[in-house]
Amino acid sequence: MSIAPKTVHNQLGLPIEHDGGGEGHAPVPTIGDMVSMLRRRTLLIFLLTILFSLMSIGGFAVWWKYFPGFRSECLIECISNIPETELSTGQDVPREEEHARFVMSQAVLLKSQTVLAEALKVNAVRETSWYKDIDDNQHLLILTEELSASPVRGTNFIKVSILCKNPNDPAVIINEVVTQWLSSVKRRSAENFASKALQDAQEQQTLLDRQIESKRASLAELASRLPAGAVDNPANNIVAQNVAQYGAQVAQIGLELSQLAQYRQIYNDPSGVAVTAEDRSIVELDPQVAELSRALFLLEQQKTADLETYGPSHKVIRQIDAQIDASDEKLSSRRQEVLLQRRNDIREATNAAYANSQHSLLEVQEKVARAEAAMQDQDDLLRKYRTLVEEIKQLLIYRVQLEEFIKSRSRVVRRQAAVNVNVVQPAANPLEQTSPSIFLLPFGIFLSILLPMVIAIGLEFLDKSVRSPQDVSRHLDVALLGVIPDTDDEEVSIDRVETAVRDSPRSMIAEAFRQVRANLQFSCPSEHRRVVMVTSPLPDDGRTTIAVNLAMATAQAGRKVLLIDANFRRPCLDKIFNVTTQDGLSKLLIGEGKLESAVCRTDVANLDVLLAGRVPPNPAELLGSTHFQTLIKDALSTYDQLIIDTPPLLLASDAAVLASAADGVILVIRATANSRGIARRALGLLSDVGAHMFGAVLNAAPVTRGGYFREQLRTYYDYQVEVGSSTTGLPKDA
Repeated sequence: MSIAPKTVHNQLGLPIEHDGGGEGHAPVPTIGDMVSMLRRRTLLIFLLTILFSLMSIGGFAVWWKYFPGFRSECLIECISNIPETELSTGQDVPREEEHARFVMSQAVLLKSQTVLAEALKVNAVRETSWYKDIDDNQHLLILTEELSASPVRGTNFIKVSILCKNPNDPAVIINEVVTQWLSSVKRRSAENFASKALQDAQEQQTLLDRQIESKRASLAELASRLPAGAVDNPANNIVAQNVAQYGAQVAQIGLELSQLAQYRQIYNDPSGVAVTAEDRSIVELDPQVAELSRALFLLEQQKTADLETYGPSHKVIRQIDAQIDASDEKLSSRRQEVLLQRRNDIREATNAAYANSQHSLLEVQEKVARAEAAMQDQDDLLRKYRTLVEEIKQLLIYRVQLEEFIKSRSRVVRRQAAVNVNVVQPAANPLEQTSPSIFLLPFGIFLSILLPMVIAIGLEFLDKSVRSPQDVSRHLDVALLGVIPDTDDEEVSIDRVETAVRDSPRSMIAEAFRQVRANLQFSCPSEHRRVVMVTSPLPDDGRTTIAVNLAMATAQAGRKVLLIDANFRRPCLDKIFNVTTQDGLSKLLIGEGKLESAVCRTDVANLDVLLAGRVPPNPAELLGSTHFQTLIKDALSTYDQLIIDTPPLLLASDAAVLASAADGVILVIRATANSRGIARRALGLLSDVGAHMFGAVLNAAPVTRGGYFREQLRTYYDYQVEVGSSTTGLPKDA
């Protein structure tokens, strides 16, 4: 992850951090991005614009010469003589809408197959070029498609038109079609429009009215036979009330009979009847019982008085006792007679009441039967009444529908009989060519300019390669340390780009490497960037070229630099610097030899090289050993900067092992060769091993129109002091 100060990133105009290889989402391109895309594709846009413009002009010329179109028009005025207000109880369509429908109906009739077929039979139509150019049996179909008959909105006019290649054809065809349509209109107006369907509907309406009246009379007769309230509330009418009342009386009389039957059973068996207090009271109220009771009471009073005078054994007392016994016997006998008489009276009254109740029950039951019969008759009448009501309702609904049908049919008949048409403007031969319209030519030119731009932007979006610094910032989310232009576009001759900083210090490429050095210096403090690893996703991305030139530029800045060739897969620093040694990095990693004896001096001041040496069988294990850590520590005691050249990141694990040991990593991305996905995978791999990212270098950037160096190249070389000129003076803009 980049930890460059905020000021540096503001200068670069790039994101500060990268999330480690995630796909992410590219931001929405700005207007500046779109302009850059168009500038990069200027040649393609120019060629496509020329091509499409020529195609548009050529197509328009071919269309104009070989497929011309001549249009002729005819205006017909349609007037309806329908009265302003039709006598009808229904809700009619508003007048304006009715008239619009009328004109539209006439336009449809004009294009009917019957009218067009009659027009095609006319010799004048058959002699036209239009008729001769069409295959047999296709004339009616083609004429239906090409002939236009449409109402003019807000007017009474119908516009009839057709487009033909021959200017003499459209007027002939339109006039013949209109002539046949006028003949059809006259025939339809002359006919008797009182159609049989309308007559049948009117007769059916008369029969329906009679049927409704008959059923209404029957309904009134049924209503007169029904009791009051039977129709509105059948449960509360007189008959229903009588049934309920008689039913209640039957229940009440039945209860009384059951009670009387119990009394009869009790009083018909005197021995089983207990004497009640009421019986005793009635017995005591008998005059003889009362007289005997009073006489007995007087005797007992006399006995009580005589006992005090004579004593209990006296003769007088014995006589009084005899009288008391005789009176008591008479009283008991009389009481028994009165009680028996009462019970006989009750038994006779009970039998009489039971007989009367039975008679009353029979009478009430007879009334219930008559009321239920009347209720049944009433229910039958009510069913007939409701059936008649429903039938009348259905007949009335059907009558409304029939009335609507009659009104609609009458309207059609009146409309057909009230058509008044006039040909206001007959079709004439067109004075100029109508199709194609001349306005299509500038429209085609406009599309010829717009379409190449759309294609160019589409190609830019489809191109997934990293082509420009904008792609690095927008899609990779990593700081950009610098951009190295393609050597093919360099105006200064460079023999070896690997040593451009040394061989061609005044070239734009050398200046680009120095810019990378400067951005690296400002990315973080010097003690945090002493060990720099340079890698790339794939081979031939310019990884070694960037490492060598960066080492030379750093050494020229006065720092002592050691360039380490850690690419055991394909070492090449020995060929670049033309140096050889028996020792190398591989020998130091197995613990043999010393750093001082393995390092090679170069012709660049402050720059030494540590070659790869012999290729070991296990380079990744050696690079991850403690010997490599010791080597780095020893080298940092002698050198200010260590720059390590590594194998491709996605092909060998060596670079991933070294990335965790270095202070930071510079990822080299070759423009147009590395895709965004490959670059993201490389960044993700570095993030997985915890590597610190200094940033990326875009190598071999194309110098195309709108590219990164198109204007910078010319400006840079114009600004330089010419070789051999005096350097004592100041530049013009100094």
